[in-house]
Amino acid sequence: MLKEERFEMNKIKDSVKREIVINATLKEVWDALTQPEHLNRWYTKNAEIDFRIGGRGYMNHGWGATTDGVFTEIDAMKRFVIQSMDGDFTTITTLEEVENGVKVSIEYQASYLGEMSQAIKENMLFGTGQFLENLKSVYETGEDIRAKLWTGWIGITHTTNEGAAGTKVLKVKEGSVAAAAGIEPEDIIKEVDREEITGYESFERVLNKKAVNQTVTLTIERKSEKLQLSCLVDAYPVPY
Repeated sequence: MLKEERFEMNKIKDSVKREIVINATLKEVWDALTQPEHLNRWYTKNAEIDFRIGGRGYMNHGWGATTDGVFTEIDAMKRFVIQSMDGDFTTITTLEEVENGVKVSIEYQASYLGEMSQAIKENMLFGTGQFLENLKSVYETGEDIRAKLWTGWIGITHTTNEGAAGTKVLKVKEGSVAAAAGIEPEDIIKEVDREEITGYESFERVLNKKAVNQTVTLTIERKSEKLQLSCLVDAYPVPY
């Protein structure tokens, strides 16, 4: 994980948050988050933003994901809030000047987050983290890294293994490369090509460094047995 990035799941069940520090000016970061032409540089394929209280914000992020909501709060250069069209999902973006740049915090609140599975929460926050890392990359180095995100997968739903290292397989998609490799629900993936897996995000990052059609060796813990399985890396099923 990047040194200046912090992953947090609040104790409040209906709130989750991700943060990162960007070495840029407050004005640059504020514009990056609120102006369509700047959002398109690092985040969206298309953004339609009426940035005022009561205005609509529509963002197509790519990979089949979109955000559509209404701005309910704006505190210039500090904070803004967008609420989904049905009013049940709220995204709070907060900016704070710190010693080495601007800390960006994105928090999600919803009545149903407490009932959402850990795997879905981890997936949502990992995706947010990926885009925030691209914001950092674009504004610190000029490189847009979206082409390197979500390139490979093996066809599993998984979640951080509680109380120990690894990520726990919850579901294996029928016909996937994971199914062909013999991966089963309840397996705990401990290593990929001898690189330790500490949890959900660790697995996603390690896997995404592998080339599509490359074969990797997964070290699996199945009950009390340790296995090594060869698994092909497939192309991510949803194109950008």
